[in-house]
Amino acid sequence: MKTVRLLLAAATTSALLFLGAGGGTATAASPGAADTPRAADAAGFPIVFQNNTRGAYADAQIYVTVLGQITPGQWSYLRPDGSTAHINHLDANAPGHLSKHGVNYPNMSFTLTQAGGRVPSPSSIRGGRIYLSLGSPLYIPVSPDDQGWGGPDPNNPSDPNNDVYYDWYEYTFVNGQAAYGGNTTQVDQFGFPMTSRLRQTSSGYDTTRGISKTRAQVMSAYAAGVGAAFKPLQSSYRIIAPRSAAGFPADYLTSTVDQTWSYYASHPFTLSSPGETFSGRVAGDTLTFTRNGAGPFTLHKPTSREVMACSGALASGSDEEKRLGAEFCAAFNRGVAQDTSLWHTPSAYYRGTAPRNDYAAFFHTVGLDGRAYGFPYDDINDQSSVQILGNANPPTDLTLSIGW
Repeated sequence: MKTVRLLLAAATTSALLFLGAGGGTATAASPGAADTPRAADAAGFPIVFQNNTRGAYADAQIYVTVLGQITPGQWSYLRPDGSTAHINHLDANAPGHLSKHGVNYPNMSFTLTQAGGRVPSPSSIRGGRIYLSLGSPLYIPVSPDDQGWGGPDPNNPSDPNNDVYYDWYEYTFVNGQAAYGGNTTQVDQFGFPMTSRLRQTSSGYDTTRGISKTRAQVMSAYAAGVGAAFKPLQSSYRIIAPRSAAGFPADYLTSTVDQTWSYYASHPFTLSSPGETFSGRVAGDTLTFTRNGAGPFTLHKPTSREVMACSGALASGSDEEKRLGAEFCAAFNRGVAQDTSLWHTPSAYYRGTAPRNDYAAFFHTVGLDGRAYGFPYDDINDQSSVQILGNANPPTDLTLSIGW
């Protein structure tokens, strides 16, 4: 799981800023090799789109925007015929460009009608993100150096996508080198229900992940099922994850973090799983620990915001420190941090009286097989919606169902 999470890092990073933007001033660079479109990849695989919006949106009203690194470190977008082109800020003023609120944007989207319901995926794509939007394309700016792009930002009141329904699927695959890994996600937000069916006939792999309930069912159940702090995250267009919502209480989990750190200051910390054991004790704001007897390593006390985002103290230091940080992040979000015997017991998650991430808890109740990506390390103990092939050969196909 750890390997896939790193491969998908470019995609799971919150897209509130230019991804990979190098800054500098805009220049009218002449087209070069990177700007020359690449033909559809014969070694790729088909992405099939199913319109399950129950008549709410026709195929011509469902837009697809696929961005990823075909060449490592360089962002490209996918065209409806399967060809790819490097992102280019000059496309904001090219024929067919998009415009909203007086600002021009590159047109990197296509409809299900234009794609004929399917499009070939490249055989090599890192940090791939398949945006789906209903009734409107997405308005995505490209940085002046053509090295980054800006995803939708619900915290920006003037973001052109605030009145657009959108959601996305993430994936990475390098034919013959990196096994396919992809997932539906609510790490940043929920826009509308989606399912993803991944098949590889040669290995017998065939799984479906995501949410099959209607949007109305999800929105109604969320409003009725979460605590007061989580209710304002919901609007008519989306439900924003607490890690991505500017207005979410910064101290929501502070009490349980304090109690947990105090507990492990007076009790030994031990976490055991097949192949590894972490042992240590808290002194002040620092947990000093060993892994399988090696160390010492340290983990600093996280803030509530760092827990929600699985960042800062929980995502820094050595590999051993990041590994335990990920475990702590999952335990805090699931409400089991003070009892390590429950850290790998799914039936204990989101129960009891300890503060927990109600947002993540909810999406596990509506996700197929109880799986969801409700926070960044939700793959700890195999609880996420991730789909991973056991080899580096291409899938037979990926089918994305767009619900409403």
